[in-house]
Amino acid sequence: MLFACSGIPLPHGRTRESLTTFVTSAHLVRQFNENRNKDDKLRVAVRLPNNRTTDGFLGLYDKDIAIVTCYGFLGVRPIDLDLMATPSPGDSVQAAGRAFNSGSLMAMRGSLYEKHHLQNLDHLNTWGSDSQDISKAVLGGPLLGCDNKILGINLDICDPGDANLRCTFLSMDLLCKRLKHFQILNPKKLHFRGYTLPKHVSSVVPSGFMQTICRLKSCGYPIPPPLVLEFNGQLLNHFEECFGELLPWKGYPYHDTPRGSGERVWNQLPKEIVTDVSRRVVSLASFNGYVRSFACTGLLIKWHGSKAKHTVILTSASLVRGRCNEDSIDNSLTIEVFLPPNQRAGGTLEFYNLDYNIAIVSLKKNFSAIHPDDIFIESAQNSSKKVVAIGRDAKFGLLMAASGEAKRGNRGCKLDCKDVQVSTCKIKKAGIGGPLINLNGSFVGMNFYDGSGVTPFLPRHKIVEVLSGVNSLPSECGYNHPIPVNVGGGTKNGIQKNRWPVPEPYWYHGSLDVNIRDHLGGKHIGRRLQ
Repeated sequence: MLFACSGIPLPHGRTRESLTTFVTSAHLVRQFNENRNKDDKLRVAVRLPNNRTTDGFLGLYDKDIAIVTCYGFLGVRPIDLDLMATPSPGDSVQAAGRAFNSGSLMAMRGSLYEKHHLQNLDHLNTWGSDSQDISKAVLGGPLLGCDNKILGINLDICDPGDANLRCTFLSMDLLCKRLKHFQILNPKKLHFRGYTLPKHVSSVVPSGFMQTICRLKSCGYPIPPPLVLEFNGQLLNHFEECFGELLPWKGYPYHDTPRGSGERVWNQLPKEIVTDVSRRVVSLASFNGYVRSFACTGLLIKWHGSKAKHTVILTSASLVRGRCNEDSIDNSLTIEVFLPPNQRAGGTLEFYNLDYNIAIVSLKKNFSAIHPDDIFIESAQNSSKKVVAIGRDAKFGLLMAASGEAKRGNRGCKLDCKDVQVSTCKIKKAGIGGPLINLNGSFVGMNFYDGSGVTPFLPRHKIVEVLSGVNSLPSECGYNHPIPVNVGGGTKNGIQKNRWPVPEPYWYHGSLDVNIRDHLGGKHIGRRLQ
């Protein structure tokens, strides 16, 4: 045992999951973080009044208090936050705590001090023990007044320099305000979309999940709310979600492939078309330093410029959009391109049109054994409405294909671009920027993803129209920056621009993020603690 203190049970929350929550001193978090090592196996145990122990999960904390949560209703009596007293200097007090090893309830008598302006402790009151000794077991426990009403929660032992140890405590009114700020009491929202920590509040990385958190950060994903990892919550709308039928590349070294939808698509295409697709569809990712910003699919195409010497990639401009300003590109991003099994290269953004969400990326080194598509030459179109949406898995580079039908218009689409059409193919975010082809392999358009029941795509003729106004690549003409492609009225001042929102990743847990008062039917989306 590295450290022991006490805790105060709080009123039950509104989640469907049965949980018991305690508030304690942030001293527990400091000890927890200071004693973590590479094994990352520290755990928190909670000893109950009946002398039974159970696991506790550290969650939110600030410089004064921390929250510990246990699974189930544990038979403890929550504190009545309405029964509070106002501390007055000189009053007799009694600090209560529970010894962890023995489970014995202990108490210390003392008296309140005048409120001193100790360094960084202006918001706290202090008390001193009648025995001049203060046990750490009372930290996190309640401080009681002479009428046995709770004055506050004991936080830490301090030495003001006058040879008298004192214990700081947070008064009940401030504790209530703090718990409301933590969204422990009366949360404003019960969903995890757009989850952010409350101001000046942190969250403990759970034991055993340090590598998971580092991986999530490197992928640019939101950090999960407390308990979501420990209780097997899910990250939704992430770039690694697969769709359709998966096709491993030759020499794929892993025995099991990620699960797709189970539909049969690839056998609907001629073998030579499948081969061509595998040699022209790539995965792309943009990075801000070592943190991934976006991931999508791209199509290797023949460039129509007279000086073109590089292979270029047609993809979505979402790859390089600014995270804070979607009407601009982020010039600090770097681009990586992957064509299985082992061809990787950096990419250079050459042209972009944010109004139609188009980007042209060149390779910093040429790939071998490729078969770029010539989208500028109109090929014979199949009379059938059947189409196939193609994508590259962001993690392993597996090809993904989903079949459907192209529809007239854009009914059901959430994008506001009037030139967009839709298909009934079901894709995920990794399919953004990927090609939509018909059954004879002809390029129909570029796919996007908006989270609706249909897949928006920009038709080939519109893409060609946008790109027909530019020829030589900027990098071949001595420019060290990409050039915007301005087309028609969409980019003029005073005219509404097309918006291309991409569903943001969020955390979901069917019991932590659902109001206990809600009906049990339907899927709910998480809680935001802010």
